[in-house]
Amino acid sequence: MVAIGVRAGIGIGIGIGIGGWFAQLHAAPAPAGVTAAATPPPAGPPPAPATTSPGAASPHPPAPPLPQLARDAWKDCAYNEETIGCRDEQLAHGLRIIWKDGLRMTYRERPARRRGDPVYLEDRYGGLWRRELLVQGNTVLTNLRSGNRILVPLRLVCRPPLRGEVGYCHP
Repeated sequence: MVAIGVRAGIGIGIGIGIGGWFAQLHAAPAPAGVTAAATPPPAGPPPAPATTSPGAASPHPPAPPLPQLARDAWKDCAYNEETIGCRDEQLAHGLRIIWKDGLRMTYRERPARRRGDPVYLEDRYGGLWRRELLVQGNTVLTNLRSGNRILVPLRLVCRPPLRGEVGYCHP
């Protein structure tokens, strides 16, 4: 919006927006015979603040979102459909699972005997496990001999807050 203001001794000046004509009006004394009431007030809402162009770098780039961490850092894993807390570590050629009850198991890839055969994971007792990676990122290990199943979820679960805490997950 363009407003017309009066400058001292020069005549009519043009200021941009409310701040422009208001600053010009109060910056210098009005010439003789001109009063502040002679300047028309601006019509309409105040202008929106100026924005930077999309290509210009802003002085404060947006902060990346913080990951949510579970309260106790244990995933809700399952062994034969029974939920037990665990932590998993992806190894170069295998997987390590640390169970909340203290047991640690490492599963290493066993090379296929022939090209095209599936690659199984082997535990320290010689048991063979078939690894399946589900669509949502969860891992399921199935023991070929006993049929035991281990489910390792991809993400931690946010639990209700402890006493004195606010929210479900710590940032």
